[in-house]
Amino acid sequence: MTRRVDKGELKSLAQDRIEDILAQLAPGGRHHRGGRAHYLVSNPMRRDRTASLCVWTRGTAAGGFKDFGDPHKVKGDVFGLVAYLNGKAISDFVFARDWLLDFLGLGSMSAAEREAAAQARAKRQQENAEAEERRRRAAHQRAHQVWMGAKLLMPGTPAWRYLQSRGIPLDKVPHYSGDLRYLPAAEWWMGAQWGTRIENGREQRYKVQAGPRYPAIVTPLRDAAGSLKALHYTFLQPDGSGKAPVDKPKLIYPEQLGLSMWIAHGPSGLDPCQADSAGVSGPLCITEGLEDALSAALAVPELRVWGAVSLGNLAQQPVNRPCVSEIYIAAQNDWGKAAALAELERAETQLARAGKPMARLQAHTGKDLNDTLLGKE
Repeated sequence: MTRRVDKGELKSLAQDRIEDILAQLAPGGRHHRGGRAHYLVSNPMRRDRTASLCVWTRGTAAGGFKDFGDPHKVKGDVFGLVAYLNGKAISDFVFARDWLLDFLGLGSMSAAEREAAAQARAKRQQENAEAEERRRRAAHQRAHQVWMGAKLLMPGTPAWRYLQSRGIPLDKVPHYSGDLRYLPAAEWWMGAQWGTRIENGREQRYKVQAGPRYPAIVTPLRDAAGSLKALHYTFLQPDGSGKAPVDKPKLIYPEQLGLSMWIAHGPSGLDPCQADSAGVSGPLCITEGLEDALSAALAVPELRVWGAVSLGNLAQQPVNRPCVSEIYIAAQNDWGKAAALAELERAETQLARAGKPMARLQAHTGKDLNDTLLGKE
């Protein structure tokens, strides 16, 4: 006879066994053990050739999933994952519950075994949470060290030439924060080759070969308190004539959620924390990319300018603070696609909760504000 298990306990048990669940329902993928551990696999429900299905495998998000080919429809938690990979509707919780009860063998567990399993699970979760926090702190420290060791962005460097090619003379940007720095030869780590080996009974990844190296602009991603938590990399051609010849010339290490690039501080010259303390308030412009942010700061000196890095991070910007009097969102013209437009509208709804006046700052020509600055159609 199957014992009653509440939804929260069943979810926790399933999360503990997420890798076993994936091995059975979506084999053949690849585990990524970095800051946000996840599993990438070709979606078996669509027979994709590319690895589009992403499942998080650690922490409270374990079992959560999204398909990059259809991110607004194919997403959910571990129950939705089980239902989906069994060909059911993502919303079919009853099927997922019954499948998991059978998979986990809960029908044959005694009360004592259930209690022992719960205690072991609680201990594992605590250990995992502590390990995750140590990893995050180490990653934040590493990002700060890289930025501190980088060079000031000066004329004559590939980084300076790149910005000039985008119509941005950095020394002419009003109220520039000074945050951008330059690495002459940064590793494009997406091009690294990795292997696995067993150490102390556990599978460990190791770098077989480093990725190629390119000049790079590195820009801090800061939290609301101004602490550097991550870096945004723009990898460049060796001569600075454009971005590096790789499929993703812009990368972030280690995370971006809720973080911002502080690009320009507005007429006061005070960073957000200083302005909050001094009671100085003014309009804020939030862009997606670095070049867009610099273009906005160059064109409208009255603005404080932050870069959100991605459309998905726009809603997480910490705008409910005294230094922000009103909000302008630098909307890109390629956000007109249905999925992007829906994401933008969700972000606007979230940011509007701060109770600040808000408007879109649309690029007049081209894709974005930088294209408008360059006169592109």
